[in-house]
Amino acid sequence: MKEFPPVWETAGAPVFNETTTTESTSSYIKIPNIPGLYRHLKSGRYYAAKKINGKRHERSLRTTDRQIAERRQRDWVADLRIIDREVERTNFGQLMTSFVAAGRGKSAQTQTTVNSFIKRLRETWPFGLDIEVRHIRPSHLDEWLAIHEARLKNTSYNRYAGCLKQMFDIAVNDRIIAVSPFANIRTRWKRPQTPRRLIPTEQQFHAIVDSIRSQRFTDHANDSADFVEFLGLAGLGQAEASSLVWGDIDWARECLHVRRCKTAALFDVPIYPNLRPLLERLKATAGRVSSNRRVFAIKDAKKALAAACERLEYPRFSQRSMRQFLIGRLWKAGVDRKLIAKWQGHRDGGKLIIDTYTEVFGDDDSAYEHQQLAKLGRAA
Repeated sequence: MKEFPPVWETAGAPVFNETTTTESTSSYIKIPNIPGLYRHLKSGRYYAAKKINGKRHERSLRTTDRQIAERRQRDWVADLRIIDREVERTNFGQLMTSFVAAGRGKSAQTQTTVNSFIKRLRETWPFGLDIEVRHIRPSHLDEWLAIHEARLKNTSYNRYAGCLKQMFDIAVNDRIIAVSPFANIRTRWKRPQTPRRLIPTEQQFHAIVDSIRSQRFTDHANDSADFVEFLGLAGLGQAEASSLVWGDIDWARECLHVRRCKTAALFDVPIYPNLRPLLERLKATAGRVSSNRRVFAIKDAKKALAAACERLEYPRFSQRSMRQFLIGRLWKAGVDRKLIAKWQGHRDGGKLIIDTYTEVFGDDDSAYEHQQLAKLGRAA
C-alpha cells in the first residue's frame, strides 16, 4: 500500500463536512455511492474523509482522475487502520533515538557503525529533525544519499542504505507509518568494489615493528609494537588479539584458544615457531598473572601502525594487513589451505582463503613467482 502525503489535514475543525452548508464547504461535492469521497468543484481534485474511533481524518488524493482517486482512497483507508494514532506524529529525531536504542545489544563494531551513521545523518539531513516520519518521502532519502554518494565507497554506501532501511523498518513495525519510504528509493544497494589488499613483505613487517618500538617518547611504544607483531605472527584480527587472556594460551598443547568475535565460533591457533619467542617474552614480563587477565594492555595499534608506515614511506598498511601477512607466509610454506582456513576460524574448507586472499599468496611477489615457475622446469 502506497502512502500519499497529506496536503491538508486538521486536528480541530475539518476543512469540510458533508453535513454543513457553509460557504467554506460549498465548493466540494460528495461522490455518490462511494463513502468519504469528495471532489472540489473548481479544481476537480478529489479528497477523502474517514472517521476512525470518533476522529475524522481528511486527505487530498492529489488527482483529478476518478479511478486513481478511488484506488488511492482505498489505500489510504487501509493505511489508517494499520497506523497507530498515538505514535503517528513521531518525528525523525525520535525515530533515530529509537534506532540507536534498538542496536545497543549488538556488537561493538555494529554500534560504532550505527553511531557514525547517526552522527552524519544529524549533521547533514536537510529537511529538519522535527519533520514527522509520515511526511518523509523516497525523494528525501534519495537526496540525502546523493549528498554522500560521491565520497563513499560502494560498501560504505550500502552501510548507509542498510541503516536507513532498518530505521524505517522500525517505523513500520511500530505502526508509525504503513509503508517504508526506503522501499521506493532509487539506489538501495551497490555491488561492492573489489578491495585492494596491501600486504607487507617480510622485510616491511619487521621494519614496521622496529619503527614502532623505537619511539622512545611514546608511552605505549612497546605495547603497540608487541600488538602489531602478534597480529602478524599469530594471524589473528585486532578484535581477537585485544580480547586474548592468559588463560587462552595452552602451553601444554602449544595452541591458543580463540573465539572469533564476528561469529562467536571457537577455534585453536597453533603457537607457530616464530610466535613462541614473543609469547614467552610477554609472559616473562607479565610475571605471575591471573588466567583472566588480558595479554595486551591496549585494544588496537591503529595510530601507531599508521605513523610507522608514514615514517617508513610505506603504503598505509592496516591491522588486517598484518593478519594477511601470516596467511601469505603459511601459503608459501606449503601449508594445506584447509589447515590455514581452520587456523583462521573459517569453516569452509579453504574456499574463503582462495576467493578472498588470492593476492596474499604472492601475486605481486616476483621471488615467489619464480619459485613456482621453477617447479615447472623441474617437472620438464
